[in-house]
Amino acid sequence: MASGTEGELVVRLSGEDPRRGFFAGYLDDAAATEAGWRGGWWHSGDIVRQDQAGIIYFVDRRKNMIRRAGENIAATEVETVLCRHPAIRQIAILAVPDEKAGEEIFACVVPASGHTADLKLAQGIVDYCNQQLAYYKAPGWMLFLDRMPLTATEKINKAQIFAAGLDPRTLVGAIDLRAMKKRK
Repeated sequence: MASGTEGELVVRLSGEDPRRGFFAGYLDDAAATEAGWRGGWWHSGDIVRQDQAGIIYFVDRRKNMIRRAGENIAATEVETVLCRHPAIRQIAILAVPDEKAGEEIFACVVPASGHTADLKLAQGIVDYCNQQLAYYKAPGWMLFLDRMPLTATEKINKAQIFAAGLDPRTLVGAIDLRAMKKRK
């Protein structure tokens, strides 16, 4: 893979048994263990990029990548930028289907106290994102929430934000901001 290009981290041990020295498998899930091993390589699910010096940098988990109009977008990268916005208390970036781009960025936002969850704030958040990141990484959709579901370790539980199979774009309050995503 070319330097600077993102791809999945795959590993193996050289020699006759490429699994030697790796973990025994997922607890009570032999199918998931076998699915991770393809072609003699362990597919980690981690997206990384390597610089010219050979240093490997973690980008995000494959399941957190958004594929928008041919671009791979790490949800973590967008969340990291937006969590610094003074009007945001919590942020979760998800992928939603998009008729033109394949997938689009959907931002779930819990506003910081003293900030009104409205179109003006949503537009301000997208403007802020556009100043920090490439235009295609800005949220195309946004929904303000009162709170986010959390895991036992106090991390946002993205799988619990919306019911399975629900398209959040159809919810009352979902704001379509795709018109603000323009190349500069």
